[in-house]
Amino acid sequence: EIGKPHLFIEINEKSFVFLAVKYDEDFNFRVLHSVTGESEGISEGKVTDVNNSSKIIKNYLDIIEKKIHFTFENVIVINDQKNFSCVNISGFKRLNGSQILDENISYILNDIKKLVLDNQSEKSLIHLFNSDFILDHNSLKNPPIGLHGEFYNHHLTFFLLPKNDLKNLKLLFNKCNLKIDRIILKPFAQGVKKIIDNEIKETFAAIDISTDKSNISIFKNHSFVYSETFPFGTDIIKKDVSKVCSLNMNIVKNIFSELNFNLIKENEEEKYLSEKYFQKEIFRKISLNHLNDIIMARIEEIVDIIYRKNVNLKDLQNETKFIYFTFEDSNFFKNLRQNFERMLPEKKVIRFEERTQDERTSSCLASAELTGKGWEREAIPTIQTKKSIISRLFSTFFK
Repeated sequence: EIGKPHLFIEINEKSFVFLAVKYDEDFNFRVLHSVTGESEGISEGKVTDVNNSSKIIKNYLDIIEKKIHFTFENVIVINDQKNFSCVNISGFKRLNGSQILDENISYILNDIKKLVLDNQSEKSLIHLFNSDFILDHNSLKNPPIGLHGEFYNHHLTFFLLPKNDLKNLKLLFNKCNLKIDRIILKPFAQGVKKIIDNEIKETFAAIDISTDKSNISIFKNHSFVYSETFPFGTDIIKKDVSKVCSLNMNIVKNIFSELNFNLIKENEEEKYLSEKYFQKEIFRKISLNHLNDIIMARIEEIVDIIYRKNVNLKDLQNETKFIYFTFEDSNFFKNLRQNFERMLPEKKVIRFEERTQDERTSSCLASAELTGKGWEREAIPTIQTKKSIISRLFSTFFK
């Protein structure tokens, strides 16, 4: 609705992020107000305490509504939980030289959608992407309606959330007198931002490493085709150093904040950790090379699990040209990024990004862009009752 404020809220275990925007006739948006506050009642992105969460959301919502003189009834939620399901599946039709028709594609889509939802009955569809259109082994940008061929393959990617988690989200926002129009997974929003900011056209991987968790997301032909979250982050490396070197965590944190591991060369046994790091503890000779070996061993394991030896990425690794690394801990961005780069294939283009204060609202901003203009490869947004422009475009596929 042009000229009407729209509300976006990201929920995660650390913060609630609020964004109010207004769209013009070209579906570009203008930010009316944004605010970020500490969250409660959220664990691993899931609602665990509706009362505490709703109180905080109500308070911030009241501030925003008074600021822009508008009362919201609907909200688009950016969800950061990790227990979503990603399903990649293909359907096909033998053409034997005939044309591929609209109804052929409709049949394939409906058949695949029914198969997935029947086998995932305890989950709800959040995102659905047209990942690939392949006619006679040729990947096409658009559905090849009207073209002749021998064999057509249509690839789809489904993202689903447990129905109980979805019910709890709805319950939370109902207590705030808000109806959920749509849910957008945060890895999708973050990937969209990278595509827009960097004008990416090739297949790429986005690896986000926080202090206590990590995520990898793959985008192919602008389609969100894979995402996986892992229960470890940069803190596991610090804990290794603390345990192996018998150092308390305060000393370890100072080491990681001040020492540039990118500059440590191999076989420098004569160089030791400075006495300044030991504070009031007894100084012990710990070689920088030994310290670096501990760190590199854990980094290698992390990169193997997330990317190099991840069996789920077997078919996507060869297609991936760019790998984007983002660190929550700025010390890893400054002092350890080369250590991560050494563990990745030389043929890949590796780029490192640091989280900034602006990153707090980046997922909401990307979601506002998605809501206004749709996304070329996303077939249908769910949750909302009123059909958006993009869902109407694909409604013939899901009658």
